[in-house]
Amino acid sequence: MKPAGSTINKTWHEAHKMPPNAKIDERIDWHMAHAANCGCRPIPDSVLKAMDKRGLLAPTPRSLL
Repeated sequence: MKPAGSTINKTWHEAHKMPPNAKIDERIDWHMAHAANCGCRPIPDSVLKAMDKRGLLAPTPRSLL
């Protein structure tokens, strides 16, 4: 995995568009996959808070190795 702030994985982004008007569960799924495959930016705080409420751990660069 590339660390946050690194170059964008354009191929992944083109193949994995965020659904329009995505519900929070869709946003969580998308951002988890994004962290594992691109990591060009961090997971937004709103998504991290929703993950925490669900008992989900946010991925870290080390956890994704």
